[in-house]
Amino acid sequence: MAPAPGSPAVDAPAALAGLRGIVLLQGLPDEGLAEVAQACRFRLYRARQTVIARADVDRDCYLVITGKLRVVALSPGGREVSFRDAAAGEAIGEMAALDGRPRCATVIALQDSLLARLSPEALTDLLRRHWPICERMLRHLAGAARGLTERVYELSTLNVQQRLCAELLRLGLAADAASPDRVVLSPAPSHSELAARISSYREQVTRELAELARLGIVSRDDRQLVIVDLNRLAEQVEAVRAA
Repeated sequence: MAPAPGSPAVDAPAALAGLRGIVLLQGLPDEGLAEVAQACRFRLYRARQTVIARADVDRDCYLVITGKLRVVALSPGGREVSFRDAAAGEAIGEMAALDGRPRCATVIALQDSLLARLSPEALTDLLRRHWPICERMLRHLAGAARGLTERVYELSTLNVQQRLCAELLRLGLAADAASPDRVVLSPAPSHSELAARISSYREQVTRELAELARLGIVSRDDRQLVIVDLNRLAEQVEAVRAA
């Protein structure tokens, strides 16, 4: 892999330490990580800064060293549809790097985020030379396709409360919870964020959360959303999907 031109100054130890945390690169020896570091361009994006714009023709893959990103699509009227968040250790923008087509979504930094940009040529070379990394990428893409299939099914068949329950279950299962039953989401996702995730409106989400609180499934204060009974929520979602 050729060194990337014009990279900001990131010393070698810091670059290697950051890349060791990237899930896609796990198991790559230090010599391989050093090659990847040389091929990367490192850049700090500030919170709320656009990283990728829909229809952009650049094809770089972004490795999230620190921070958090959100993948969204914006309607002509400004309504936001949220696809997923990408935290430190994840890769994003890999589809354009692999298929050469324009970007299909916009990516925004939720926090100050240090990213490593890897050219499509460097990514392809990495995948060709290291089968474990290629296999990990295939599993990642399969998981993304499976997740989007599930989302399309939910949008086509479930009502707002059912979609909200399914999204809360996803968030609850992804959280690092001390208890298998009770999950605290902190900071709590805003009603607008939840609406963007389930293709709804803030007012509808507010009403449905109030109903779920009345049923004893969730509770909320200013900064936390508590899933009081994750097992009950899972049973409710599975019952709807099986109907």
